[in-house]
Amino acid sequence: MDSESISIIIPAKNEAKSLARLCPKLKALYPKAEIIIVNDGSTDSTQEVAEAYGVRVIHHPYSMGNGAAIKAGARAAENPILLFMDGDGQHRP
Repeated sequence: MDSESISIIIPAKNEAKSLARLCPKLKALYPKAEIIIVNDGSTDSTQEVAEAYGVRVIHHPYSMGNGAAIKAGARAAENPILLFMDGDGQHRP
């Protein structure tokens, strides 16, 4: 499987600390994959951390829930293979 055809979608609410560890790992393992963080109304620096790693960020101005975040990421994805992960670090990249 070529990482160029993968979109990795990560719903995140107040996950700045986890994303600071997760984003560089994903970028190293899957350098050609599209990485989408759906910032679901975070009140911490989730948005800024994601942007600092150069991943695509979709911003919800208020929390719409995990289902809405997953749907927003899927709609925005540009690749045929969608991979979903949680932003809290529970999934190993």
